[in-house]
Amino acid sequence: MAKHISFGDAVNDAERWAFKLLADELPNDYLLLTNIEIPTQSGQAMEVDALVIGEWGIYVVDVKGYIGRLDAGLHAWQLDGREVDNSLSKANYVARVLAGRLKHKIPVGVYAPWCQGMVFVTGRKGEEIRLEKQSDKLSVYTPEVIVSALTKEWGLTAQHKHQVTDKQKQFVLDTIGQVALVEQRNNRIQDFVKRKCLFIQHGLEVWLADYDPGQWSAHWLLKILIPSQFEDSELQRRHEQQLSKEFVRLQKLAGCSGVPYCAPLIHDGEQVVLPVRLPMGEPFNEFNVDQCDALTLLRILRSALTSLQQIHRRGITVSGWRENCVFVSAEADVEFIDIQDTMTVNEDIQAFAALFYPLALKAGQPVIYQWFAKAKRGEGVELDGIRSDISIYLEHPEWMSRDTGEPLQLAAGVIIDGHTRLEESLVSYENSELWRATHIHGNYDCAISIYRQASEQWGEVSSTFRSLHYLHHPHIEQVMAFGQLPGGNDIYCTRAWVEGRSLRDWAHDFAPGTPVRWFCQLLTALQFMHRVDIYHGAICPENVICNHSKAVLVNFGLGLNIAQANYASRYADPDLWSVEGAAEKDLFGLVASFLDTFSQDGLEGKHSVEELVELAQSLEGDVMTAKLVAACVKVLRFELMVKPGDDYLAVFDLQDQPFKPV
Repeated sequence: MAKHISFGDAVNDAERWAFKLLADELPNDYLLLTNIEIPTQSGQAMEVDALVIGEWGIYVVDVKGYIGRLDAGLHAWQLDGREVDNSLSKANYVARVLAGRLKHKIPVGVYAPWCQGMVFVTGRKGEEIRLEKQSDKLSVYTPEVIVSALTKEWGLTAQHKHQVTDKQKQFVLDTIGQVALVEQRNNRIQDFVKRKCLFIQHGLEVWLADYDPGQWSAHWLLKILIPSQFEDSELQRRHEQQLSKEFVRLQKLAGCSGVPYCAPLIHDGEQVVLPVRLPMGEPFNEFNVDQCDALTLLRILRSALTSLQQIHRRGITVSGWRENCVFVSAEADVEFIDIQDTMTVNEDIQAFAALFYPLALKAGQPVIYQWFAKAKRGEGVELDGIRSDISIYLEHPEWMSRDTGEPLQLAAGVIIDGHTRLEESLVSYENSELWRATHIHGNYDCAISIYRQASEQWGEVSSTFRSLHYLHHPHIEQVMAFGQLPGGNDIYCTRAWVEGRSLRDWAHDFAPGTPVRWFCQLLTALQFMHRVDIYHGAICPENVICNHSKAVLVNFGLGLNIAQANYASRYADPDLWSVEGAAEKDLFGLVASFLDTFSQDGLEGKHSVEELVELAQSLEGDVMTAKLVAACVKVLRFELMVKPGDDYLAVFDLQDQPFKPV
């Protein structure tokens, strides 16, 4: 693309089309001066349609929009049989005048460049023109060969051919005069001065520009639409609407972090310009992640999340997630320069996470990069939680995980996920531990379960924990957070603290009617879970926490070793246990846990299934109704098949029992 400097406006469509073709097709080192006046010795000025300063010569180009058949002779021209002016004669005369001026101006010992006239016959935008020349030496050309004639040696009429030097080109510009001033005038749009063209295509241009009102200077992007360069009016209208909508979006987002400031649209009759302040820093594709420490990366992630949140809260999505449209500054600020609003919020978050995942991974905090991994897979996530997590690490960098490659050593005082501090180990088995912990910022008790070497179950477990996180029932533990510990395959789950003791610890210390109320409460919890396809999988006395008012199911999913150690599955026939459904296993564990715990025979934890059946049958009439006993026996022998929609309280004949907390 040649450098185009316009000294005046094109007078017709043929000139506009010809200038655009020449500017687009000529090489980068060519200079195209249009609608220029060449001064003569007498002081008069001769107008020239185009002056091309090229590799082999200086060409005075006269543009003619002739349509039809042109017969060009040495002296006379005819267009479809009618006489027309010999434009080449005029162009050659101006070229001789220019050559004379150059010879007088160029110092002794320096050769003047070759100057020649040329006629460019355009037809109707390159069509409907037929050229017949009496001599091939006549410099008259159609669009098919005009660029070749201006760039190749054969287009010269000189006897001796020499390339034009940079010094000769400068003498031409000096002879014409004020070229630099004209260029500066053409590159100025109000107080914006165009510096570098970044994109140009079909009437759309993007320029790097300076805002220079005189007191200070700032870098801007100018998005320019030139209606005259669109061949399709519908396409022009659509792009004008898009530019206007972008201006409206940026105005609506004014004040949001991450959104560059934009000036009002400029309409000057020839073009529509949207000035957008250039963000500080460098585009994401040039950003070097390896040069940043973990805290800097977290500041970048928080800045991006904050900006995205603010944009979403105004009902707009970024959508333009190309790496060269996201800027990161040295101060860890993030800005978006292509806010399109074409995606849904979930799609926007997914695209954001995919772009920033390498930074999150490099930061090295499992709770952070696991969120980004889920988000880029399109799983439902929220921005508030992850932004809070990042802020905690930035406020307390000493809580950040240090991945040494070794499993985290658990001890009182160790910080998990930046939120919770281990206080006391409550239960410990070969593959799991239960700790009392403190939520540091909230200053309240919570529980943390640690599961060793459980990453192979991560897909299933994370799905269960994620569901429990959004599940609210007074008799189901509240899952607060879950994730993978650094340096190994251990998984943690943070739970709300439940006041009370395990069901086993209440075996000889309960008020009359309390076990039945607990049992009813847990039946409602199981029915609620099973209807949304969530199953406990490890119900045993140690996984039921009770107080005087209510019972709560805890330790979902991965408490299998606790369950096995406390007879949740060992009550049952192992062959039947292996083939039964998840709902039937949960009911079995609940019934067996209560009968075993409150047996009062001193054999807690040692009963077989048939002993539990006999125990239930012995309680018929005094403590349990016949229907309740029959239901318990069916559950223990896996003869009760759960059907969708079953009312568990009715199945056990407990629908009239009081079961709410007192």
